[in-house]
Amino acid sequence: MMLSIRSCLFLAAAGALAGTAQAQSLTANAGSANITAGDRAAEFRAGLDDEGNVQSRVHFEQAFTGWYQLRAIAAFRQPDGEDWDYSGMTLENWFQWSEESSDNTGFNGGLRLAYTFTPDGAPDEFAARLTLTDRFAGNWEWRANLIAATETGDQRADGAELESRLQLTRALPAGWMDTTGMRFGAELFSEYGTTEDLPGLDQQAHQFGPVFKAEWDNGIYLQTAVRAGLTSGSDDFMGKIFVGREF
Repeated sequence: MMLSIRSCLFLAAAGALAGTAQAQSLTANAGSANITAGDRAAEFRAGLDDEGNVQSRVHFEQAFTGWYQLRAIAAFRQPDGEDWDYSGMTLENWFQWSEESSDNTGFNGGLRLAYTFTPDGAPDEFAARLTLTDRFAGNWEWRANLIAATETGDQRADGAELESRLQLTRALPAGWMDTTGMRFGAELFSEYGTTEDLPGLDQQAHQFGPVFKAEWDNGIYLQTAVRAGLTSGSDDFMGKIFVGREF
């Protein structure tokens, strides 16, 4: 029965991906399913671009079963030279439809369905994300996210935005600052435009750069990355840092 429910959710999300998408943000991640019943975590993220714009978010997540997790996100932004502003609350539902091996190697797959409530009468947003992860050849891991989002409400824009996130990392020897695990690699984030207006490659937003991850046995984890624009439609530069704790 559980497999049937997860299969139906996967098919529903695949259909949503065909017609919706989400623009990249300064606090975005190439995510993985990796749900374990009872796990919970809190996290703070911040990102900065080359024009001085800052975005941040705080979230809390709880895994209720081995295949379903709920995340609540409060997001904030500070345009260059302006005051901090609340930008929305998101409820994100995680579903895992394929699980890695007991030694945490191999493939896992999942989907996320999220709804963002925006302030000041702006359109809300519905997003669907397909997450694919594979740990292979001992120390390597690749992640691929295919994301779709569309605005909702009377003031919504036509069409839907399309995005992908790719990441490849390799495990490093643990021990730096007493870490129990570290990874280093690179990521490519791409924003393709909307279904109403798909621009040429040079006008799309594609960014590439290194990413570093570390974790400690007390549950604290860290991720940081920088990316540079590859096309004229991209921001020139961005940097981000995530700090969280599992408990």
